[in-house]
Amino acid sequence: MNRPASSKFVPGLPDDDIDTQTKSQGDNSIKIYDGVADCPVNDSDTFKNVKIRAKDLAIQKVQQKIADYVYGFWKDRYLTLPDDEVLSIASEICTITDVKYNFIDSDDNTLIRATVLAQIDDNDVMNYIIQFFKERNELKIQNEALRKENEDLKRQIAELTTPIITKDKISLFNQKYHEADRLYRKKDYKGAIKLYNEAIQLNPNIAITYYNRRNCYRNIGDDEKARADFKKLKELGW
Repeated sequence: MNRPASSKFVPGLPDDDIDTQTKSQGDNSIKIYDGVADCPVNDSDTFKNVKIRAKDLAIQKVQQKIADYVYGFWKDRYLTLPDDEVLSIASEICTITDVKYNFIDSDDNTLIRATVLAQIDDNDVMNYIIQFFKERNELKIQNEALRKENEDLKRQIAELTTPIITKDKISLFNQKYHEADRLYRKKDYKGAIKLYNEAIQLNPNIAITYYNRRNCYRNIGDDEKARADFKKLKELGW
């Protein structure tokens, strides 16, 4: 897609120029574009079919010019859109105001030239920009709401999966933990691990229990379980 350097309005070129033509009416927001296309008349074609093809090609050309203008209009406001979306906007905002046909004879064949005039209103282009920001803001609000819902769900899951620590469990935990420490000091590492396991079952949120059990695993050469306890210590913020 050929992009203009700027979307500023450019005065129309002479009528015989078929590449670019824009004109201004009394309302500066209104722009008029033309699209011109030639189609040869073959023996197997009817004039009606050739005129339809020429008109369709001319409409594509005029919509392409409008798309280039729309692209520049958005670019001036530091916004960009994919080419297909720009073309979609161009086709929606353009209004065909006139279609003319001319016969052109040449030595080789006869051509039908279709000239299509279309107009757009800058206000319509601006409305798309307003809608763009509105939709982006709504999407931002929806994403924020979804993020909060996910946080609430995670919190609810955490609350459901967090074991309830009763006074009886705390008392029994302390008993198991101190007995495990006693065996640890005696270097009865396997016996200490058994009691640390029981203590963790009663209260899995005490980091020092994992730290001591990790030392026991290291002393008996079970590096894999020692690493697992070290990972758990990190999770608990040790």
